[in-house]
Amino acid sequence: MASDLIVVNPFDGAGMFFRRKVNDKTWVGFTAEERDIIIATFDQVHPFYASWVKFLFWTGCRPEEAAALQWKHLPPNCSQILFREAVPVEVQVRQPTKNKQSRVFPCNARLQNLLRSLKPATATSSDLVFCGKTGGSFEYHNFQTRQWKPLVESLVESGQVSLYLSQYHCRHTFISLALDHLPVKDIAYLVGNSPDIIYKHYASRSRVLEIPEF
Repeated sequence: MASDLIVVNPFDGAGMFFRRKVNDKTWVGFTAEERDIIIATFDQVHPFYASWVKFLFWTGCRPEEAAALQWKHLPPNCSQILFREAVPVEVQVRQPTKNKQSRVFPCNARLQNLLRSLKPATATSSDLVFCGKTGGSFEYHNFQTRQWKPLVESLVESGQVSLYLSQYHCRHTFISLALDHLPVKDIAYLVGNSPDIIYKHYASRSRVLEIPEF
C-alpha cells in the first residue's frame, strides 16, 4: 500500500482481532512475600524450573527475551545481561525485542550467583542460557500450562497466594517492587518500557496501600 503496488489492503481491520484484552488484573503483580513463596515452592516441587522463575522475577524481562538469551549476551563473570533479542512463542523466530531496542541489565550478587550456577563448563557463546529438560529451547508456553499454572493455583487454594496470575506477571511484580527503590526512568530502561507506561499502569497499581492518618 505504501509503495502503491496494491490498491486494497486485504488485512485492513484485522488488527482488532489481535488486541490484548485489558482487565483489572492486566498490570497487577505479586507481593514480595508471594513472589518468595512461589520461588520456594518451585525449588521444592520443580527444581529444574526454579531458575527460570527466579530469573523472571529478578529481572522483570519478558519471557520471550529470557528464552532468547545466549551466553554471548553475558560476560564471563555474569555481571550484566544484554537483552537484545526475543523468541516469541507464536513464531519461534529470533528477532529484536518488542521495542526494537537493546538494553544492559546490571546483575546484583543474587542474580549473578544464579547465572553462574546455570553456566556449564563446556558452554559456548551460542548456547542458550535456558534450555528445555531434554535440550533445545525453553518452551515457556508449555511451562505456563504444565508447571506454572497448577503450582500457583495450588498456592491460591491453600491461601498462600491471594490470586492467580500468569508467569508474565513476574515482570509486573519486578516493576511494582522496583518503584520503591529506583527512579522511574531507570526502571523503564531496565525493563524496556517507557516512563509513561510505568507511571500510567504500575505506579498506581500497588496491591498494598497504607493510608496515613490525616
